[in-house]
Amino acid sequence: MLASVRKSMKSLPSHEMPSDDFVAVLRRDAPDAGELLWMKDDRAYCSAIVREGLARIECGVLPESRPRKGVLKVTTGEPYQDKPGQQPSLFVFLAIVEGEHGPYDYKGAAPEAAGPVHDAVVTFASGRKLGLISYEKHSRQIPETEICGADGAVCFPAYYPNR
Repeated sequence: MLASVRKSMKSLPSHEMPSDDFVAVLRRDAPDAGELLWMKDDRAYCSAIVREGLARIECGVLPESRPRKGVLKVTTGEPYQDKPGQQPSLFVFLAIVEGEHGPYDYKGAAPEAAGPVHDAVVTFASGRKLGLISYEKHSRQIPETEICGADGAVCFPAYYPNR
C-alpha cells in the first residue's frame, strides 16, 4: 500500500512523505486503494487518498487552540469517478479529532450508501493524541448522519466539512 502511494506521489514533489514508521494507514484495500495520514509535528498534517493508482494529497495545519476533545478537521469529501466524464460515485472523507475516543462509527445504523468507518490514534512525544478517521459515501444524496467515538464524548456531522 505505501509503495503504491509513493509511486502515485512521484508527480507531486512538494509533498514529501516521511518514512513508513511515521505514516498512519487508516484504510488498506487491494490492489492499491486506501487512506493514509502523516504529521510532521502535532499540528501540520498531510493526507493521501488513493484509488486505483490516483493519489489525492491534502496538507494543512490544525488550529492552534487545543480543545480537550472535539473535531479539529473534516475534509470536503474527495470525489472519485469510475470512468472519465461520469458523475463521481464515491466521496472519501477524513476527520482529525482531539484525544482518544475511538473506535468511531456511525451514530445509529449506517446510511445505506455509506462505507465503513476506519480509524487510528497517533500519539506524539508531547503526549498529544489525535484520532484519525476515514469514511466514504457512494452517492451525493445521503441522509444526514453523525460519527461518534465509542465513549460518546465526541460526535460530529459526517458530511459537513469545517475547512
